[in-house]
Amino acid sequence: MIAAVPAELNSSKSRQTEAWFRRILILFSIAAGLGIVCHFGMLLWAENSFTGPECVVAANSMMLARDGTLYYDLNHYPYTVSAYTPVFYLLQAGLYKLGLPAYTAGRLISFLAMLGIFVVIWRLVVLYTGGDYYCAWMGTLLAASSALLLSWGTVGQVDSLAELFALAAFYQYSRYAVRGEKTLLWAAGFALLAFFTKQTMLACPASIFVLLWFHRRRTAIQFGAGLAALAAVLVLSPNAAMHGRFISNTVFANLQPYSFEKMLQHLRFALLSAGPLMLVAAAGVRPAIRAGGRALFVYLGLAVAEFVIIAPKIGSDLNYQIESTILLILCASMALHSLDFFRLSFNNCRTWITLLQLPLAVFLVVNCRITLQDVIVRFSGEQLARSEIAKLRPWLSDGGRVLSADYNALVRLRGRMDVETLIYKLLVDARLINPEPVRRDIASASFSTIVLLEDVNHRDPAASVEISTLPTAQIEDVRRHYTLVEQIPAPGIYIYKPLGWDAK
Repeated sequence: MIAAVPAELNSSKSRQTEAWFRRILILFSIAAGLGIVCHFGMLLWAENSFTGPECVVAANSMMLARDGTLYYDLNHYPYTVSAYTPVFYLLQAGLYKLGLPAYTAGRLISFLAMLGIFVVIWRLVVLYTGGDYYCAWMGTLLAASSALLLSWGTVGQVDSLAELFALAAFYQYSRYAVRGEKTLLWAAGFALLAFFTKQTMLACPASIFVLLWFHRRRTAIQFGAGLAALAAVLVLSPNAAMHGRFISNTVFANLQPYSFEKMLQHLRFALLSAGPLMLVAAAGVRPAIRAGGRALFVYLGLAVAEFVIIAPKIGSDLNYQIESTILLILCASMALHSLDFFRLSFNNCRTWITLLQLPLAVFLVVNCRITLQDVIVRFSGEQLARSEIAKLRPWLSDGGRVLSADYNALVRLRGRMDVETLIYKLLVDARLINPEPVRRDIASASFSTIVLLEDVNHRDPAASVEISTLPTAQIEDVRRHYTLVEQIPAPGIYIYKPLGWDAK
């Protein structure tokens, strides 16, 4: 009876510690929820773009809704690239035709997809941990707190929807691998949807093939060959019908030059925002694999490999880190389960495992801070953009042709894009398209207005290669045949009219 007293005291202390853990998890969950609500309010309120590619996607979806065309010949007007496979464009165009603004339509698709990602993360952690709900809670909380996922989950781009489909495909494979359920066809279907939302979503089907290969090679061959054959038919058929425009837009136009500085930018942000998760996942990788989490780490490895291959190109942004970040969260959750992190923490055990509370707390705090900063930046950026649009509106209201490096202005005021200047310049520099038609139109003053992000009479030789501008020869044509009529200091917009233009 006497010996039972310490056990009862220990049990009581353990319950108290567990209660404190729950309170802390609830507190961070509330903070994450507030971040989601703030981003949701911002996506509904903002009338202007959050990113440059969001403008291009919106413009192409609007043109699809009106004209029924999507993938254009790169050597003819409009000189714009539909850089992704069609699922997102079709959904956004459909909502636009129903009356939603293009930006709002795209953002709602991404936001709902982001919420779906949180649900699938919960289910994957529960599946691989055998029902460890604390680890599932932690995994979902890490995802909902991730500034990267919140930021790109509220932008009208393809990434969140593609990631949802890829994660759903892996979940269906996991049901097959862990429980023996007959869900491989569902996995193939979702993988196909992911690919036709964003063509670089290859890490998921590749990981499924590799995992099947070491388990059942015949099934792996059937899965891989069947999926590849179906994808090839669905790519080559529309490509033939469009005379090669589908592949030229989604493949060749995306082969931009690589930049070592771009890779350093990616790595710096990854270490800042996800470095603590790397530590947690690395600490538990061996026991997690032994506990049945091998599939998650294989997927993570292939996602990181894909990131290293495609992320360093000019024009890439932080959205290239989304898939590897999601997999890192899943692997960190599996590592916590395999290390028995929560039980040891509740029992106040003196072991290095309980010290993992520190990197987890650092991740949550750092990402909450980044999220707050992101919302503030978007709020101030939207106010600035509204002022800019008000100043640009009179200059673009004459009904004439417009060449603009400010894509947001084209979406807001014209609803179409005739020259996507950044990708156009990159393709001209790569000798993939003929610059003569646009040069000729500039020289003949066929554009009633040209909007650039630089003063053609005082160019900055150190300007970034990622600035949205025209090839040097065409900038010279603008200088010779156009005159600067107004400068909007913030964010640095220069408006040009043909020489001899009469303000009356």
